[in-house]
Amino acid sequence: MTEKHRLTKAKEFLEKLMGDDFTPLISVTLGSGLKYLVELLEDARSCQYSEIPGCPVPNVTGHEGVFWWGKLNGVPVILLQGRKHLYEGCSVEDAVFLTRLVIMLDVKKLILTHATGAVTRNLIPGDIVSVWSQIAGNCPDPTAGQDALELGVEFTPIAPVFNKQFLQIARECALQKGVALHRGVSYFWSGRNFEDYAEGDAMARLGADVATMSTVPEIKAAVQMLIQAKKGGGLEMKKGEGVLDLALVTDMVENVRDTGDAVSHDEVQD
Repeated sequence: MTEKHRLTKAKEFLEKLMGDDFTPLISVTLGSGLKYLVELLEDARSCQYSEIPGCPVPNVTGHEGVFWWGKLNGVPVILLQGRKHLYEGCSVEDAVFLTRLVIMLDVKKLILTHATGAVTRNLIPGDIVSVWSQIAGNCPDPTAGQDALELGVEFTPIAPVFNKQFLQIARECALQKGVALHRGVSYFWSGRNFEDYAEGDAMARLGADVATMSTVPEIKAAVQMLIQAKKGGGLEMKKGEGVLDLALVTDMVENVRDTGDAVSHDEVQD
């Protein structure tokens, strides 16, 4: 079974379940400790990932594996409560399955949230970072291989998927709420072990601000499906489409260096 076939079966299942009267405009992937957004969902309905044909199920505490749909402030949305991580031993196709699935459901605006570790001194736990670029590190590429060519263009730039309009809206919302929103670069760190301070230093020297175990492959998969060939040659991302990547800092490498305190998964979830 090709990846497109697997995704199509899941898409058809969800379309039937959600009904013709529900057309999602935005999807939000909820990272570790961010499940509270589900409580704000109006007209909420859900199904377990395990009910969706071919859908990988997370095996990590804090990632319940529930597919929600409903409305936030009147806007039809999909909330993905949990994601599959490469450190679970899965394939990169499994790690990006849900990202690809919501795009197949015709969602063109994706918000990815995740817990991260700060690798620079100017960030502390509780800070929120809007990611404008990424460093793949040791991340396998979900767009490699023949199956992936059925899902989008062959060679893709990453930068266009970080929608500048989304970043501006996020900044304005943060300002209205009195919340500091930092701008930064994420570095993919496969896990499960947390980065040591020497590794964090290396990431920072390469230009990273935070380390993530999730969003980098998801963004690679998203850009391949969203970007399109334009008349006269070249590629373009349509206006109003793309990804907003929001990272919540839950730990910092400098604490390991300065105090020797160990980072735990419980701390990340809290």
